[in-house]
This record gives sequence, structure tokens and C-alpha cells, in this order.
Amino acid sequence: MGEERKRLTVNCGLACLLSDRENILDNYDQVTINSGKVIVSSAIYSKLSAKGANINSGDLRIRDIKGEIIQLDNGAVIDTNTSLKDLFAIAMDNVLVKKGGIKALEEAEGLIALGTIYYPESSDLSSLIKAAGEKKPYPDDAQIILGDHQLESIAANIRGPSHIWVSGRVTALEKSPLEKLKAQKCTISCGRFFTYEGLNSEYGDLVNCASRILVPDGYEITAKIREGELAVHEKKLYVDGSFTMNEEDIPALEELEGIIVKGKASLPSSASKIFRSKGKADEYFIYEGRLIEVNGLEQFSHSQLVSASGKTKLTFLVNGCLFFDDDVTPEDIDNIASIYYNGAVLISGPAKSELGRKVKTGNGFMGDPALMEERAGISIKDFLSQKDPDDPNSSSINIGTYILA
Repeated sequence: MGEERKRLTVNCGLACLLSDRENILDNYDQVTINSGKVIVSSAIYSKLSAKGANINSGDLRIRDIKGEIIQLDNGAVIDTNTSLKDLFAIAMDNVLVKKGGIKALEEAEGLIALGTIYYPESSDLSSLIKAAGEKKPYPDDAQIILGDHQLESIAANIRGPSHIWVSGRVTALEKSPLEKLKAQKCTISCGRFFTYEGLNSEYGDLVNCASRILVPDGYEITAKIREGELAVHEKKLYVDGSFTMNEEDIPALEELEGIIVKGKASLPSSASKIFRSKGKADEYFIYEGRLIEVNGLEQFSHSQLVSASGKTKLTFLVNGCLFFDDDVTPEDIDNIASIYYNGAVLISGPAKSELGRKVKTGNGFMGDPALMEERAGISIKDFLSQKDPDDPNSSSINIGTYILA
């Protein structure tokens, strides 16, 4: 067998490949770039094309950039004090461009943002031609606040009549900050407004928004709930996220007077009717037995599978890779009620066909790792993109921003 091909894999949010002065890429036979955004010079693109490189990106730009590259801080603000002349700016987060910062943007070689670029609505759009990324205008006369915020934190800084513009969600669950807003003759514009129905009825005219999320009065508001957590909450419950329960939570569910889930409710089949009699969810996942969620990579052996099931069958919800050891038998698969996967399920020998009967939905790959290596020449290590530190032929870079210049 000939010498193994040298491989370079780059996983990042933003890749800038502009100049290979040290001929780093020449050291590799195979190059793979997985990135949300890629900026590549015409010379580097030609070099990568000659190698048959794989570039997987939602936004690929071939551009010859002049000037020095700088990376902006998270939540960067470009104003009259900002100088970007002859610079190419990279932002991994949102960027706020104030009216006085438009000139700085025009003098820059360019700007690329992985987040959103917020700019004054009176700006000439031609002044933003060098900026790449999602762009959203804001009112020139407003006080700008980026992100999601509690109204209490906003109200603490109010010093008189003003118009406050919030890019994300404003949450108002208490009366006092709304009273202060009213007394100071302030108004708020935001993407979403999250509050109780009663507060919205009394103070809703102070808030301009694209959408309102209204919670019935008297409901406790909480974030996502996991198995075993239901019993510690109030009788009326609003879950601002996902909700997961098991059969042991059924007595606590029966005690509830009402429940609303703004997300997915994962319920054992034995609890489905009870849940629907108490409230509703945006989305349902009904499973049998005990639910095991796999996010990332998880490995199960014969003993683990038997121990985990006990007297209850298992339902697997996989987002990533589920790998069964060689000692897992067809009889062990009887402990599994069903499997749903997005990614990969790896299982050897006769147990594979048994597991195949349990699949409800599958997106990705399900196979025998031994046959996969024999017929396709792909080892489990390569399939999972896990670099062996002792392998001199493989390099992997996992980073937010990768710059080759």
C-alpha cells in the first residue's frame, strides 16, 4: 500500500484564506474546510481547486482583500471614534454602526459579520456595500440596546422621556418597571414582548413590537424542565422552552391545574392523555418506556444496555452518533422500544438487523463499522472525524475563526 495521504480538516465559524506565504497548504494532499462563511483569494482558491479540496460553507466569497485584517470584539460599536481606514474587519458577533460610524465603514476595506449589522435607518445603503452579513436598520432617534433584556434592567437606566429600541426580546413580568416607563413617558420598540396578559392589557401601548408572547395570569414561568423536576413547581405552569418527563413524574402531572409548553413536550405514552387534559405544547414527542437522549457521541455496551433498561424498555433519541460495542447481542436489542436518529448509528453483526426493526425515523447513516471499514476503507476514527494525535498524516483545527494570510 502506498504512503497515506496527508489530510487537513478545518472546522470553524469563519475561514479567511488570503495568502499562503509559507506554503502551508502544499504540505497536504487533502483539505476539507467546514465553515459558516469562507472568504478566499483567487490564488488560494486555485490552489485548493487543484487539490480537489472540499469546501462546505453557507457563504463562500472569492475576493482579493487588501489591507490588514482585524477582528472586532463581541458586541462591537462603530462610531465617530472608530478608525477602519485600509483595514478589513471581521466580527464573530453583532455589530452596531452608529451614525458617526458610517464614514469609518466607508473607509474600511470591508466588514464581514457572523451576527447582524445594525445601522441607522437614514443611512444611504450604498455606504453599506462593503459590509457582508445580515443587516437591520434602527430608528435614528432611538437609544439602541442589542440582544434580549429584562425590562427591569432597562428601566434602571431611564432618566427621562426617550424611545428605546431593543433588537431582541423584552421580558416584563413585574408592574413596577412598566409604571416607571409610563411615568417617564418612554416607549420601547423590540423584536418580541414577553409578559402576562394582564400587564399587556394595562401597559401594552407603551411597547411596539413585531410579536407578543402573552402568559395567562397566575401561571408560574420557568425555563425548560427535565425529568424529575416537575414536582417542585406550582400548580399552573408555563414552560418557556422544552419539557421532558418520565413515568415517575405522572403523579406530579396529575396535580397540575394547567400547563403550557412553548417548545417540545417529550412524554411517555402513558402520560399523553393526562398532559392533554391539563394543557398544550407547541410540539409533541411521544415515546415508550424510558427516554435516552444522545447529543454528540455516546457508546453502549451489553452490560450498560441491560442495566439502563431494567424492567422498562428504552427509546433512543439520537442527535449525533450512537455506537454499540461488539458484545451487544440481538437479545439485548429486545430492551429497546424504538430509535429516532439524526446522524449515525453504528452496530455490529446480527444485532444490526434487530435494531433496524426498531427505527422509527432515521436521517444519516446506520451500519456495521467492521463492514464499513472492509468495503469502504473508512475506519470509525475517520468516520467520526476524530484525529489520532499519533497520526502524522492528519491535522485537525477546530476554532472560531481561521485566518491564513
